[in-house]
Amino acid sequence: MIVLILIIMISITYYAYFRRMRKPLYELSESLPDTGSLPVLGHTHWFIGGPEKVLNNIKELATLVQDTGGLSKIWIGPSLYIVSMNPEDVQKILENCLQKDSSYKYLQAWLGNGLFVAPTDLWKVHRRVLKPIFHNRIIEDYIDVFGEQGSVLVNRLEERLGKSEFDAFKYITSCMLDIVFETAMGEKMDVQHNPDTPYLRARNIVMSIISMRLFKAWMQPDALFKLTPYSKIQKDNIDLTHKFTDEVVKKKRKLYETYALDRETGRKDLLELLLERDIKFTDEQLREHIDSITIAGNDTTALVISYALLLLGHHQDEQQKVYEELQSIFGDSKRSPTKEDLNRMDYLERVIKETMRLYTVVPVIGRKTDKEIKLSNCTVPAGVGCAVVPFVMHRSKKIWGPDADSFDPDRFLTENSASRHPCAFIPFSYGTRNCIGRHFGMLAMKSILANILRSYKVKSRACDRLKIEILLFPVPGHLISIERR
Repeated sequence: MIVLILIIMISITYYAYFRRMRKPLYELSESLPDTGSLPVLGHTHWFIGGPEKVLNNIKELATLVQDTGGLSKIWIGPSLYIVSMNPEDVQKILENCLQKDSSYKYLQAWLGNGLFVAPTDLWKVHRRVLKPIFHNRIIEDYIDVFGEQGSVLVNRLEERLGKSEFDAFKYITSCMLDIVFETAMGEKMDVQHNPDTPYLRARNIVMSIISMRLFKAWMQPDALFKLTPYSKIQKDNIDLTHKFTDEVVKKKRKLYETYALDRETGRKDLLELLLERDIKFTDEQLREHIDSITIAGNDTTALVISYALLLLGHHQDEQQKVYEELQSIFGDSKRSPTKEDLNRMDYLERVIKETMRLYTVVPVIGRKTDKEIKLSNCTVPAGVGCAVVPFVMHRSKKIWGPDADSFDPDRFLTENSASRHPCAFIPFSYGTRNCIGRHFGMLAMKSILANILRSYKVKSRACDRLKIEILLFPVPGHLISIERR
């Protein structure tokens, strides 16, 4: 009995201390609108269910936030998040809060301190080192790789001519993997002809488990996760992907140290460029950066291309405009696009931007305040999570007008974009911690879409059912059919 009383007293004392230390959070919470919370649970119930249900809940919850003025709060367990749908507040968050939210920790077992998930201090150092190797001039050296792999893709798609609908993403992601492996590591993997490799199977398994942890609260504590069979499955598959990249890094370092003086000219892959930098990256750091580049540079770009095909297949007039623009550039030639060709694809670029608006493949951005930040109607102390939901902002009728859900590439004509807030459209995030590979991605997307649409006419149906698995996916897949031009 005495022991029980002691436990109760200690628990009450700890809870009182816990509440007192977090008093600024509770005061901030009370000053903000309450949208859809329950006693004790807070907003946790919105994040229970399958990936389709969770995405629909996020959309509904974010819409409620918009209706309360664009700034609100969400409690997930003991964690407070400030959610903003106001472009001005979003700009302040993304410019001032460079630390990624704690939910990104699930990626760290895989990507370590690569640029995507690195803590702020380390990110600042490494970003300065990596930024020059993503200079436009260097990225443009890879345009011929985009064209070569795009031509392989066109040939691979011939097997789908005259047949029923198929998932375009499976073809596109293999093409993008060949591109990122060659440009990042100098490795010609030929994934397009050999898609079922141990590396790719391992990679997909890891992505699936991490996504599951993000939205299943009982799997988030490490102690509980380690009790499940998924822990060993994840470790084994992470080890397999690391083994592949480690071998490439060791091989490349040995070649570089042996032949560096003979490599003054010619195109260099990103790993070679990293080895040439003055900073002494360890093999582990090189692997973390290369893994981050290949993973971030593949699925995001492949998803945008696949969604663009879905949209153009459902909007034949816009597809015809793209084809006519490509005809004006290439005529009947099947040659690969050059830098000059890509720069002339103005309408196709608008199609890509409108695709990224309607289907924002990174639907949620999470940051954490590392200092006090003043937003439109509150001051957020350090240590608070901030959630930006571009998937919802990009379809906001308050920002984009009553036809926000419709497909209209001309929204991105210069005259229609001039007065738009810079954070109304953030597919590559915003601020100094934005996507370092955005120029790479845009050139690759243009090149691959140009190759496909010069050769094939695409047809598809509307895509309404979506799900969140870290990134944004259609529930039935990117289903299209093709016929020869």
